[in-house]
Amino acid sequence: MKTQKLIFALVFAAASTLMSCQRDNDPSTDNFRSAKDDATAENMFDDVLKQASDGMLLAEDSTAGNKDMYSPLAGGCATVTIAPFDLTTFPKTITIDFGSTNCLGNDGRNRRGVIEVVTTGWYRDSGSVISVTPINYFVDDNQVQGNKTITNEGRNNAGNLHYGIEVNGSVTTSEGIITWTSDRDREWIEGESTIFNPWDDVYLITGTASGTNVQGEAYTVTILTPLRIQFGCRWIEAGSLKIESGGNEIVVDYGSGACDATATVTINGNTYTISMM
Repeated sequence: MKTQKLIFALVFAAASTLMSCQRDNDPSTDNFRSAKDDATAENMFDDVLKQASDGMLLAEDSTAGNKDMYSPLAGGCATVTIAPFDLTTFPKTITIDFGSTNCLGNDGRNRRGVIEVVTTGWYRDSGSVISVTPINYFVDDNQVQGNKTITNEGRNNAGNLHYGIEVNGSVTTSEGIITWTSDRDREWIEGESTIFNPWDDVYLITGTASGTNVQGEAYTVTILTPLRIQFGCRWIEAGSLKIESGGNEIVVDYGSGACDATATVTINGNTYTISMM
């Protein structure tokens, strides 16, 4: 039986909400709106990918007869159905249902609603295309809508599996609606061989994103140096990105490899140290 360890999302890190800077009365801090909303959008859609990835792993283990091999999603909140229920028939639809009322997961997040996954193959199969659609899906009362497409691009010149990730969607928060599109490449650089241990998985993320913040202002995001993501760390360990919005340029630098909540932000020539939640 071929058990597949799936790539896990940028669950925490780049998607973490930027908190207040050194001086609350600095007028430039108003320009963090786009950075904050982009972080929220990344956070929500990375959650969708994480749940979809976990659901696919559970689906494969279940269809192979290993129902106890993988723990239930989000602390037992979700019910997973697989159609058709076998290892070889594709396309396959995997439905991850968190119910109609909030359920507190083992990661401290409340979820409700459904994530539907339609896939042409298992995650590690070259050429597989996986379409992920949230249906009336909420994370901590933020509604996530749209579509996320993951394409297994095979192995790159370094011999690593890499995936194209495209997102077109929106997040409705208590403050308003964030629209978000993203085109990224995710390279799996460490941990692929340790099938039963996702905690040592490390990825490098490159690419771009764009959207509008809750105030209707457009912004773009460009990854300047690859973002290093380790599943066992809550935050981005290294890398940098640039956010352009309203004539302002914001550069966020996550450091050079430490697993901590500290990053630096440079805007209009001023540099601030921030803490990510």
